[in-house]
Amino acid sequence: MLVEYKKLLKNKNFYLSLFTLVLIVIIAVFTGVNTHKEEYLLLENIYEKNENVLSLVSPHKQWVGFSGASNFAASLYYFIFPALISIALVDSIFRERISGNQNYMFLRMSRKKYYTVKFVKTYITAFLLFVLPLFLGVILVNLLTNQWEYTTYATSYKSLVEGTILLPDNVFAGDIKVLFSDLLIMSPYAYMAFYYVLGGLFASGYICMGLALSMFIKNHYLVIFMPQIIYIACWGLLTVLGKPQWDPFNLINPRQSLEQLSITAIVVTFLLQHFIAFVIYFMGVRRNRDVL
Repeated sequence: MLVEYKKLLKNKNFYLSLFTLVLIVIIAVFTGVNTHKEEYLLLENIYEKNENVLSLVSPHKQWVGFSGASNFAASLYYFIFPALISIALVDSIFRERISGNQNYMFLRMSRKKYYTVKFVKTYITAFLLFVLPLFLGVILVNLLTNQWEYTTYATSYKSLVEGTILLPDNVFAGDIKVLFSDLLIMSPYAYMAFYYVLGGLFASGYICMGLALSMFIKNHYLVIFMPQIIYIACWGLLTVLGKPQWDPFNLINPRQSLEQLSITAIVVTFLLQHFIAFVIYFMGVRRNRDVL
């Protein structure tokens, strides 16, 4: 495993991937912070500094993934992450097979260990590449707004869900989440951690699916973009079929833009994605068992 990470750190594409992901997050943060300041001032004037209203205008709503579609960079992150992460990881077996380095690796370790290490390294690294920039975004938003404590928001949100908070109108009715409201009541941090980890696990599944398919595909560029192709294909197909609530793009998004979301869809889609990735990978390993 250590050898794999040494090779990863020598891979220029790893730094390109990380830099691009972080850059998108930084752009999203600055866009979100400006939006928060404008929204706070606007509602402060409209509702004459109503404390109940202002308690629900929280900076955490500008964490990447939490903001609305108006934050293009935040939406872009969730739309293009498979391609950006793939750049660093998905072609590792492909490159070693084409260069002949795979034969050298088989002399140093068993095939079982080689393919196991490749899969585990790819899964863990993909997860980290997805979540770490997002956690950085949380820190940056908190720093720029000087807001780290969200107890007041959690209390107000609980009252909003229960219908006991006194508001001049229903401007915040859309804030109530279909799923996992209990986590948001506990703390926005708990809700954020759950969704970022969930997104990271789905990201790992997509990248490992691409890694598995790389043992069947001969075109390098197709290997690189295969996770993104699968991601977009699922989105397009499920949209056409009228089942967007089963699309991972909607399932991993913290802002929950659909009302039909369900825990069942999350669990079934997650298990199905990982099962397919494992099966394809196993088939790819068997297909290449005749390699030295």
